[in-house]
Amino acid sequence: MLDGKRLDRKPLNLEKHEPPWGAEVFKSVDSIAARLLQLGRGRRGQTILDQMIVSGSNFLTGILLVRGLGLTEFGKFTVAYAILLLANSIQLSFISSPMITLGSLCPTVEERRSLVRGMYGVQCIFCVVAAIATGTGTVAAFLLNGKEVSAGVVPAFASAVVLFLMQDWLRRYYFTIGKARDSVWNDAISYIGQLAVLALLQWTRHLSVVSAFWTIGLTSGAAFAVGAVRERLGCTVAETREAWRQSRGISIHLGIANQLQWLVYQGAMLVGASVAGPQAAGGVRATQNVIGPVNVAYQAMENIVPIRAAEEVRRGGIDRAAAFLLRFGAAGFVVLLVVFSVIALFSGRFLSFFYGHQLRLYSGVLNLQLLYFLLVWPVRQFIFLFRTIKNTAPILISSIVAAATSLLLVYPMVRNFGAIGIMIAAVAGQSGNLLYLIYAWIRVPARAHGAVLETQTN
Repeated sequence: MLDGKRLDRKPLNLEKHEPPWGAEVFKSVDSIAARLLQLGRGRRGQTILDQMIVSGSNFLTGILLVRGLGLTEFGKFTVAYAILLLANSIQLSFISSPMITLGSLCPTVEERRSLVRGMYGVQCIFCVVAAIATGTGTVAAFLLNGKEVSAGVVPAFASAVVLFLMQDWLRRYYFTIGKARDSVWNDAISYIGQLAVLALLQWTRHLSVVSAFWTIGLTSGAAFAVGAVRERLGCTVAETREAWRQSRGISIHLGIANQLQWLVYQGAMLVGASVAGPQAAGGVRATQNVIGPVNVAYQAMENIVPIRAAEEVRRGGIDRAAAFLLRFGAAGFVVLLVVFSVIALFSGRFLSFFYGHQLRLYSGVLNLQLLYFLLVWPVRQFIFLFRTIKNTAPILISSIVAAATSLLLVYPMVRNFGAIGIMIAAVAGQSGNLLYLIYAWIRVPARAHGAVLETQTN
């Protein structure tokens, strides 16, 4: 029985009797949560999260399109999408990449703000030209092939190209002005929205090449519209002229080089499709999509590394920037080598799991895709390095080497080996690209490093 004395006793001190390991567990959980929260607030964490959204959505979209359209129709979509990527490559060369590099080098917030406003004006002009060129080119392609021009294809594709370009510029704008967090929600609207709409179209049996391009255009346009209103985007004629004057100095070589790089892979795929049919292009694109999640690292690198390299130049000159890129490049190369080696061991199973048994025959293509993207990693480090020191001529020459090698090999390779020949040519081109960049950097004299530092400080 309970007595009065027992009722008057003080309550137990639970903290004193709590097992020691419990406190440690709670302390560890709190520490991990704090670190994740801190990472999410930082530029690097926000950039990685953004690229996870973009690359993850593209990965799932690729699987959905292959299964929903079939390999042949997906091949036709791939050929058209390669043109969209060409337009995006031109935009990156002349607008987005110079904006990120020059914006990082601006000494004041006001100068950077004026630069990005001017680049917005350049972007709008470019998209008007892209809309006209895309519409005209699509009509011409139908007429040259002796087919009747489809009223639905031209506006769908032209809208997809223009609105995709505007939203892609906006995400680079956010990184340039230091608002990486805003790029996360904006890309979520565009890419997760795109995936949701495509899934709905497949479920209702309305998925087609035309409806896929309308989806890309509408979701990209919605994301850009929201961002443009929030940022109150605008520009003056003077800002546009000044921004173009600054960017064209480093964009001419980059522009030509990036189009040549487009030829190394996308151009080779178009040639391969003309020889082996659109199914070959669809198979190559599908295998590339399997390693799409790895693009998290590649695309995040595009938005972070040029900014960090410019910061290193301001702190200690080009030698310090080169040392940073060497360390970063070496660490990333080792990680990718391990990941890609594991994927290569199970390449056939990977393709069967994601796309079905019809794609298992493309396991050799997937292995060459892995080698191609492994070579891309060090190539990008050298490109960042030459961009930072504003010496873009080696980038142009290396791209000429790469494009010439790829295009010379693609026809005989595809004739003899089919779809895998596309990747043989692309890998050969990328190898030539890397070898020339290494050679060009070795030839940069030590006195040029000091000259670059003096230029940056002045």
